[in-house]
Amino acid sequence: MKMENWRITTSPSALTEGLFGQIVLWVFEVLPKLYENRIFPRWQITSLKYGVEPDFTVIPGVFDLNYDTGTVQTKDIDLMHVRDDFARILGNEWGALNILWSTYFRIPSRTVERGDQFGDLNHTLGLHYRGTDKNKDSMGLTNPVSYDDFLTLVTHFVDDHSDINTLFVASDETGIKELVRRNYPGHRVIDTGKVTFWNAPTHDKTYSKADHVVLDCLLLSRCRYLIKNESAMSAFAKVLNPELEAYRMAACKLVWDFPYFPDAYIPPLTSENRECQAILERTFEGDWTQNKDAWRKFGKPFVAMEPPRESTRMKLALTYLRAKSLMRRAFVTSPRKSSI
Repeated sequence: MKMENWRITTSPSALTEGLFGQIVLWVFEVLPKLYENRIFPRWQITSLKYGVEPDFTVIPGVFDLNYDTGTVQTKDIDLMHVRDDFARILGNEWGALNILWSTYFRIPSRTVERGDQFGDLNHTLGLHYRGTDKNKDSMGLTNPVSYDDFLTLVTHFVDDHSDINTLFVASDETGIKELVRRNYPGHRVIDTGKVTFWNAPTHDKTYSKADHVVLDCLLLSRCRYLIKNESAMSAFAKVLNPELEAYRMAACKLVWDFPYFPDAYIPPLTSENRECQAILERTFEGDWTQNKDAWRKFGKPFVAMEPPRESTRMKLALTYLRAKSLMRRAFVTSPRKSSI
């Protein structure tokens, strides 16, 4: 079988995590090797959380293919098997990564048209606040950022950037959106409406849940600046727009022996304000950039590299994700407490 006759598939129950944190990431990680071999396959990537009955396909659907697959007969091959030989560690050459991703995929016109309705965002600060699971991170991937810390950091950033006249808030917590509106009466504050928590069950017959996530990412990519805590979705905005001036306000810790793409490569926020410095010192404790060996290997710009041969990368990833899924189920079924 010729490799170019592949249709890369998954079962609907295989990908149990986030749209960007797993589905997009696991697909993206095989693109460098696919492109190197000039392989442009068909795809049927499915997800019970984000897909639509009857087959729950998300690629194509939530993202569309940016090339013609023709009418050649294909043979299905599971994404997990492709990853065994094709998965690569992705880096921070944002321009090249943008070209690579957009060679294979594009955002559907229905989502782009919704984004266009928000107009010019050239003087906008994009904000992404992940509370919920990120402030109860039992897996030790990041550090919590409280509402107060978030608003303090944002306030000093806005004060230092007089060109900002609009704040776009992407968050699964309505509380932070209300606080931003209350704290910045002199600025236009916009958002895309109520967001469904990514792990919440949905019986929608459309792509509305997934489209909303992609729309937020698209709009963040169109902003002049971006400040965020740990999240693959908002970090992917830098892939969509390599010129985006983006900063993260919390640690991205080493999960395996390499940084978590794309979030780890977003530059840490800095400040000359002492109050902000104290907050950032706490929220960046344990960040991967503080690991000398990791920084030596991954601190320089690169597009992709082969994973370490000595580690069984797929087994580690699957073991981690199974454990993470169990922790998430425990979190969803336990009573939530306010972040403030």
